Amino acid sequence: MKATVLLTTLVAVTACIDHGPGPQPKPIDPKLIASHLLTAVPANLTHLDVVLGGRVEYVGNSVDREILVPGQSARITHVWQVLIPPGPGWRVFAQLRGEPGTADFMNLDPTEIELGHPVASWRAGEIISDPLELTLRPDWKSKTATLYVGLVRVGGHQLEDRMRATGPATHDDAIAARHYQVDLSKAPPPPGTVYLPHAAGPITIDGIGTEPGYGLAILSPEFATAEGSQDPVGKANAKVTWDDHALYIFVTVEDTDIVSPFTKHDEDLWKADAIEIFIDADSNRRGYVELQVSPANVTFDKWWPQTRAQDNLADMSYESNMQTAVKLRGTVAPGDTDQGWDVEIAIPWAAVKGKDDAMRVNLPPHVGDRWRMNIVRTNQRTGGTHQAEGGASSWNRITVGDFHAMDRMMTVVFADQRGAIVPQPGAVPGAVPVPPVTATPAAPALEMAPRPVRPPIPVRPVDPAIQRAPRTGSGAAAK
Repeated sequence: MKATVLLTTLVAVTACIDHGPGPQPKPIDPKLIASHLLTAVPANLTHLDVVLGGRVEYVGNSVDREILVPGQSARITHVWQVLIPPGPGWRVFAQLRGEPGTADFMNLDPTEIELGHPVASWRAGEIISDPLELTLRPDWKSKTATLYVGLVRVGGHQLEDRMRATGPATHDDAIAARHYQVDLSKAPPPPGTVYLPHAAGPITIDGIGTEPGYGLAILSPEFATAEGSQDPVGKANAKVTWDDHALYIFVTVEDTDIVSPFTKHDEDLWKADAIEIFIDADSNRRGYVELQVSPANVTFDKWWPQTRAQDNLADMSYESNMQTAVKLRGTVAPGDTDQGWDVEIAIPWAAVKGKDDAMRVNLPPHVGDRWRMNIVRTNQRTGGTHQAEGGASSWNRITVGDFHAMDRMMTVVFADQRGAIVPQPGAVPGAVPVPPVTATPAAPALEMAPRPVRPPIPVRPVDPAIQRAPRTGSGAAAK
C-alpha cells in the first residue's frame, strides 16, 4: 500500500510529534495477512534486533533499492517478531526525515498488513512481514532520508507515548530502520521550471535568431495572457540559451499595430509595446534586475535591491550593458498595418548582479544552477496612454497588476548541451564548451540596428550613422 504524505513541518527529532491513528481499518483479504505471517525469519535481512518494551523485536528489514529519488517509489519490508503480545492500545508509526535543520519530513500511513493485522491482534511467536511502499516527496531537498519506525499509543502524540526501544539503532524510542542516500539530480522539477540547454554554437545578435547556436535552445509555449488582462493582439513566444559569455533570449511577437513612441534610453517603455525581462539570479526573491527592449530597439534597465514594494530604493543609474537587435515586420509609425517584430538580447553575466557585488551566484552559471526569471510582453494600441492597454502576456503567467511578482517567476536550471544536469562519465563537473559571440553587419532599412556593444561581449561596433539616439535623461519607475 502506498504511503500517503501528511504535509507537516519538521520539528527536531527530540521534539517531534506523532500524528493520530490515521485512516480507520478497512477490510483486508485474510489470505494476504496469512501470507505475511512467517514460520521463520527471512535470510536476506539487514538485522537490527531492537526490542520494544520487552514485548516485540524489530528483527530488521530488506529493501528493493538503497538510493531514493524524489517523486519515485521504493519498497521496504519490515520484519517484526512478537515476544509477548503488546495488547490493545498500540499502533505502528513510520516517519521519513531529512538532514537535521531541514523541513524534509514525511509521516507515513499504515500499511495493509498493519490495518488488517493491527498490533492489538499480535500473538506470541508471530513473525510478521510488513511491506511498506513509500514515495519520496517531489520537493525533497536533503541528500539523505532516514526511516524511523516504532510503536506508539493509539491517539498518542508525544515522545513519551512511544514504547521504549532499546538497541544501538534507536533515538527517542524510534528505530532508525534504514538510512537512504537521495539522488537529487533525478528529482522532478518543481512547477514552472525549465531547463536551459547550453548553446550549440556561436550566437549572432542580429534580431534573426536562426543560427545553429539556437538549435538546442528551450522554446517557450505561447505566452499566457496575464490574469485580469485582455488578450494581446497576436501571439508571442521566446527561446533561451546560454554560454560562458551571456544569456541569450530571442522573442518573436505577432502584432498588427506596433506602437513605440519612445526614443531615449530608460524612458517609460512599458507604456507601449515592449519585452520585459526580470532576473532574480540568487533566487532569494529580493534583489533583481528589470530589463526592457522596445520595437524601436530602445532599452531600459533598472536594479531593484529589495522588492517592488521598496520602490524608493530602485536604482535607475544601473546599466546592464546588454546587447540587443530588433527586426520589424512593419513600422513603428502609427496608423499603419504591421505583422510583428522580433528582438534578440544578449545579457552579459555581470549584469544579473545588478549593483550587488556580494551576490552569491556563479558567473557564468554552473550546470545545475537554478535562477528565477520571467519574460513579459506588453501590448499597446495606437493612441493608448496607460500600461498594456492592449493586453499583456508572459512565459510564466502573471497578474496584470504586478509584472514583477517574485512568486510568479519561473525557475530556470542551467543544463549542458543535452539539456541535462548530470555530467557524462569522465566529464569535469560544470564544464561546458564555450562558443564565441560573433559580430554582424548593420541592419538594413526598417530593421533596427544593434545597440553599441560593451564588454564582455566582443562584437564589432555598428556604423555610428545608424546608432540609436544617445542616452539622455532618466525615466520614471517601471510598472
